[in-house]
Amino acid sequence: MDETVSTLPNGAVGSTPGMLRLINSRAILDELFRDDGSHTVTELSRIVGLSRPTVEAALADLVEEGWVTEAEAIATPNKAGRRAKRFRADAAAGSVLGVDLGLHGIVGLRSDLRGQQLARVEEVYTDLASAEQAWASVQDVVHRLVEGTEPSRLLAATFGVPAVVDRSGEIDYTVAVPQWVERRVPGRIGDLFPEATTFFDNDAKLAATAEAMWGRFRGVRDGLYLVMGRQIGAAYLVDGVLARGARGAAGEMGGLASTGWPDAPARLEARIPSGSDLESVMASAGQGDPAASAAVRALAEDVAPGVVQLIATIDPEVVVVGGEVLPAAEVFCAALAEVVTPRLRHPVEIVPSTVGRDAVARGALARSLTHVRTSHMGLG
Repeated sequence: MDETVSTLPNGAVGSTPGMLRLINSRAILDELFRDDGSHTVTELSRIVGLSRPTVEAALADLVEEGWVTEAEAIATPNKAGRRAKRFRADAAAGSVLGVDLGLHGIVGLRSDLRGQQLARVEEVYTDLASAEQAWASVQDVVHRLVEGTEPSRLLAATFGVPAVVDRSGEIDYTVAVPQWVERRVPGRIGDLFPEATTFFDNDAKLAATAEAMWGRFRGVRDGLYLVMGRQIGAAYLVDGVLARGARGAAGEMGGLASTGWPDAPARLEARIPSGSDLESVMASAGQGDPAASAAVRALAEDVAPGVVQLIATIDPEVVVVGGEVLPAAEVFCAALAEVVTPRLRHPVEIVPSTVGRDAVARGALARSLTHVRTSHMGLG
């Protein structure tokens, strides 16, 4: 009689031999993707609680599907006879992309199915508001990321954008880059990947996702993530879940005059000395330069009203700061705390992102990997 240790995604329960075999194979695939090691049939039988014949049948299915491969047998000292076959998840069976497509730069990552980075491309631009410039730049970065990769092996690509993205994945609106929507840049990006699924999501929400998986939001139930620089945005966790809102606009306060956010980017750029750029100013502030530090502290004062409103609304355990301000994040966080704390009933810790410059791209990778696990592998 067939055994079962799991259920299919969406709660479907197996009732036929074929369905039970599928369920068991998914349980084994999930286990194999938990680590980089290889396992024998006996080891897997013990781990997942299935009989040896059931495990062997499931492994045969997974090898045929391409998700599992037979690994090199490990020598066992003082034991004669044929070595036991070993199996491991084939992380190279496909790859995914995560791209941070911003107004002033692009960071693109490609990883295998374990999330191991295979390629990284970063480009900084003066301004990508022009639809045609953005389109040309995206094509260049994507082609460099996937160079030498078989198109069929690329399974998903996610792009973080400075826009409100609704629950269906459609861009609802964007104040920062309206030309992108008017000139169908998202649609053209999707056409770059005829054999893969393409997603778009808000940049701040993806950064918060990465922070929850790898950074300061791990173990946090309620947290506020701030994107600070020439692009300003926010995302937050409530009871451990990323808040999106009914139309994907949770945290979109950049258009509210009372927050101080609409004018803050222009005021920041006005403080950049002639002949310099924002990247240099942030780097100098991070190294203690007085003039550069003053520009960063002024940005903190400009955005403080909106930060106070969000903190009072969400009551977060911690506020994490990312974006272009990261090289000077210690200066910015200290200045922001100095302005914000007297206005709060309870003080809150304000800290730099530990995921860093790649937070949006890594959150996008996570979104792509989740799609592959659920839609391609059949895992929950």
